[in-house]
Amino acid sequence: MYKTIKPLLLSSILLSPCVIATTTLDFGDAPDSYNTILSSNGARHEIDGVTWLGSSVDSEADAAQSPNSDDSLDSDDEDGVSFVTALEPGLDSVLSVTASTTGYLSAWFDWNQDGDFDDEGEQLITDALLSSGSNSLSVAIPDDALIGETWSRFRFSQDSGLTYADSSTSGEVEDYLVTIADANTVTRYFPSSSGYVTLAYEDEWPRIADYDMNDLVLNYRVTEVLRDGLIAKVVISGKLAAVGGDYHNGFAVRLEGIDSDLVDAAKTRLYYNNVLQDGDPQESDMDEASFIIINDAIELADYQCDYFRTEDSCRENIGVEFELDISFSAPISPIHMPNMPYDPLMFATPGHYHGPSFALPPGRSYEVHLANKAPTEKFDTSFYQMEDDTSDPSFARYFKTSNNMPWALMIFDEWQWPLEQVNLTEAYPNFADYTTSGGTTDTNWYYIDNAIFGTYY
Repeated sequence: MYKTIKPLLLSSILLSPCVIATTTLDFGDAPDSYNTILSSNGARHEIDGVTWLGSSVDSEADAAQSPNSDDSLDSDDEDGVSFVTALEPGLDSVLSVTASTTGYLSAWFDWNQDGDFDDEGEQLITDALLSSGSNSLSVAIPDDALIGETWSRFRFSQDSGLTYADSSTSGEVEDYLVTIADANTVTRYFPSSSGYVTLAYEDEWPRIADYDMNDLVLNYRVTEVLRDGLIAKVVISGKLAAVGGDYHNGFAVRLEGIDSDLVDAAKTRLYYNNVLQDGDPQESDMDEASFIIINDAIELADYQCDYFRTEDSCRENIGVEFELDISFSAPISPIHMPNMPYDPLMFATPGHYHGPSFALPPGRSYEVHLANKAPTEKFDTSFYQMEDDTSDPSFARYFKTSNNMPWALMIFDEWQWPLEQVNLTEAYPNFADYTTSGGTTDTNWYYIDNAIFGTYY
């Protein structure tokens, strides 16, 4: 599945029109299996005198065919796209694209080298809005891209929604023969390449309250890409599965022990439903690398019922899938990297009331972590041992009650959480014995066969 890429860095330069017009159309010059020539409904653009890539656009009656190119017929106009970094499977690459004016850019790559752009994931860029001048874009190369030479196609236009073929009323098409480099990459996953763990949070901490453990529920997966045995890229992906809380909560992930300066900001991006989000997801005022994936789950879910997917009357489909791509300025040794799943945490959205335990909105200083996971540097340590919390840093004890009940769970399955205001121990009776035993008994408490019918979503 492709993602919609927007420019990460925009800077304007003055471009003088340089349109060489002998006919009114511009074609690409990849082999015709990619839909290039006119009789194949090849990609073609009407020259409008305003919209092009690079320094110029020329025109031709039909596409020239490789090994010839339209440069052999007229001027060299394949000059709009520069590959700043290598194209390596599983890693990110930076492209520099020069545009004559504002417009939309789309691009395709033949990753499997089968002579077309028709396969899943081969549209790498979709309607990225460029500004006049130089635009820097960071793109993710699929981990299954074949090593060697292949073709790519870039289309820039005032029209959006273009395919790799057919006509456009403006702009330019540029085809490039590119090389996919052998990066010696290995990919590893948590919990698997296609599965998820479930993260479930109770936002009444430090109180037990209703303990329905459905105030924020997410499906969660981590992917690490290693180059030459070192971690070069991390992908955190998942779904916003349920929002059962009245309080406004966010979701973040901390990489413990990883200095924030080691993150390559130009290649670190957040997507919702494959659409690139504006802004930098990394928290700028922290020493450790930490990333906000969701700032306000209630606002993001945008549900029509009282609570999102925690009531029988609210059986909506999951509406938001997220993906956070993190690249590093230099690859990191696995011995220095925290173990997957890292530190996924819930925090209070700033500016909102968060329960009777707090006189003022606690905001980002309020965090809930998995049991015995120390909070981040933003956490207000004066919150320790309020109400039912028994956190004690001197014993590495965090976010647990006196009988070991946590306020956050990680379950190795796509779990069915309790319905609204149904206590977790009522929905899954074996959970109480599991926690009081310190996790030594009833380890399968979360199986649906151990749930009380009618108490879970």
